[in-house]
Amino acid sequence: MGRLVFNYRKAMREPKKIQQLTENYSLPFAVELIPAINYFLFVALCFGFWYGVRKVFPHAFENSSIFVIFGIPIFLTMLVTKIKPEGKNIYLYFLDLIKYYLMIKLPKKKYCNDRKVDLCNEKNIEFRKLVKVVGNSNEIENAYEGNKQESVIDKNGRRVGVLPHKKQLDSYAE
Repeated sequence: MGRLVFNYRKAMREPKKIQQLTENYSLPFAVELIPAINYFLFVALCFGFWYGVRKVFPHAFENSSIFVIFGIPIFLTMLVTKIKPEGKNIYLYFLDLIKYYLMIKLPKKKYCNDRKVDLCNEKNIEFRKLVKVVGNSNEIENAYEGNKQESVIDKNGRRVGVLPHKKQLDSYAE
């Protein structure tokens, strides 16, 4: 019998929904949790802004309370739901952006190949003196000069470069 492979990606990515509010009352339809939270957050922000404007200008926007409570928050909720910078939720994107500015941009850290470069901002960098490297006379300087692989003996008499128990990988080697 063949092997069955199940893909649970669609089920696991299903957004969280609210339908049962209390034991006795439930909604006739399910409401997604994140857009509902966004809506009530935007209602609070818009109402606070509208209340501040009404304190300064008491007769301005007299009949606009329905627009402030329903219209603008619904528009902002739909906008936030649709916008996905770099494929992320907009809140996670802003959280990552704040982390980037606080941990990398403000301290002026520099990275190269995912590693931190330490001496990038230094004015004076001192190098050690050059040391002349002395090699053996039977070393091959270029790859095309010879096809015989010889072991190199260092100043302590140890063989360097060729392991005796390994098979040679070079097809041209003897």
